[in-house]
Amino acid sequence: MIVLCWLIAAAAAAGRHHAVPSMPTHFCDYGSDVAGVTVPDGFCIRKFANVPTPRVLWFAPNGDLFVSSPGKNTVGGAPSGASAIFLFRQTDPTKPPQQFTFASGVSYFSVHGVAVVGNTFYYTVEDAVYSVPYVSGSTEISNSNTPTRVAILNSSSDTNLPRFAHTLAVGTDGSIYVSRGQFDSMICPPSDLRLGGVLRIGSGHNLQGDVVVSGLRDPLFIRCEPWNACYAAELTGDTWESLGGSEKIIELHDGDSYGYPCCIAPGITNPELNVKADCSMVASPIHTFPVHNTPFGFDWERGKWPEPYRGAFFIGLHGAFGSWLHTGLQWAQVDPVTHFPTGNTSDFATGFGREGAISRVGDVLFAPDGRLFFADDQGGAIYWIAPRSLSLPRP
Repeated sequence: MIVLCWLIAAAAAAGRHHAVPSMPTHFCDYGSDVAGVTVPDGFCIRKFANVPTPRVLWFAPNGDLFVSSPGKNTVGGAPSGASAIFLFRQTDPTKPPQQFTFASGVSYFSVHGVAVVGNTFYYTVEDAVYSVPYVSGSTEISNSNTPTRVAILNSSSDTNLPRFAHTLAVGTDGSIYVSRGQFDSMICPPSDLRLGGVLRIGSGHNLQGDVVVSGLRDPLFIRCEPWNACYAAELTGDTWESLGGSEKIIELHDGDSYGYPCCIAPGITNPELNVKADCSMVASPIHTFPVHNTPFGFDWERGKWPEPYRGAFFIGLHGAFGSWLHTGLQWAQVDPVTHFPTGNTSDFATGFGREGAISRVGDVLFAPDGRLFFADDQGGAIYWIAPRSLSLPRP
C-alpha cells in the first residue's frame, strides 16, 4: 500500500510538471525552425511574417518594423506587391507580430526606400523622395498629412532612365542619403553624375540632391552604421564578367567616383567604348563579389552574437537573374578597426533558390534586440535568425 501511494503521488507530480511548461527565456525557445533551411549549430531560424514582395526593411526607434511592398515588378524578378508600406509590431516575441498597413494606394505603386528620422517618415517612389510627419507609435499615415517632396529623382536631361528601386540611409549626423541607380549605359562621360550615384538630400541641399559618390551603375542598397560610415552595394554592368568587372561593397566618401561606364576598375578602361577614359582616379571598393552574385541588403552584427560572428558582416545575395545561382545569406569576419571584411564571404545559412525553402534573399537588417532579419522578396516572407543564447527582452 505504501508503494502504491508513492507511485500515485509521483504520477500526480509528473502530471503537474507537464501541465505547467516553463516560460521561454530566449528567442529560440519558441516556434519551429524553417524546414529545408540549415543554420549553424547554436542558432535558430523562424518565419516572422508573410508579406507580398518585401523589399526594404527599417526599424523605428520603438522597435516597429517598416516594410516596403512595391506594386511594380522589380528588375530582379520579384512580382508585383501591394503598393503599400506595412508596419509590424511585436510586443510579445512569443506571439506573431501585429500587422498594420501604414500607407497604401496608387501613390505607393513604386515605393521602395523607407526611413524614420526623428519626427519624420521618408519614402521613395520612382521619381522622388517624400516625407510626412511621424509620431512614434503611429500605425498609419494620417490623411491630414500631405506628403512633402524632399527630392526629385529624374530630370529632363536624363538620357538613361533611372531605376525605381531607390533606398535611403541616415548618417549619425542626420544626413539623409538616397541611391539612384541606372540601367546599362554606353555614355561616357555620363551626362548627369546624379544618375548612377548616391545623393545627399533634404534641408540645405539641391532639390535634385547633391552628389556624394558617382560613377555607379546601381547602388541598390545603402546603409549607414554607428561608427560614422555609410556604405553601398553596387551592381556592376551585366556584361562585365568577361571584362574583369565585379560587384562590390563601397564606403561612401564625398567626391569618389567608381567610373561607370567608362572604367571597369581602377586603372582599367572599358574596352567596349570608343573613348579612352582616364581611370587612374577610380576609387577602390572595400569588398568585391563575382558578377551576378547580386549583393542586396547588408549589415553588421552589433555585439550580441557569440564568436566568431560577433561584429561580423552579413549580406544577402539575390543571385543570378533567371538561374537562381548564388542566392543566399553569407557572412565574413571583419577587421575590428575598419569593419571591412577580412576575407571572402561564405554561406551562413543554406536552403535558398528555386528548389530551396526560401527563394531569394533581399534586404538584411539587424534588429535592436539582436535578431538578424531578412526578406525573401520573391517568396513573399520575412525571416529572422538568432543565436540560441540570445535572451528575450525583460518586461
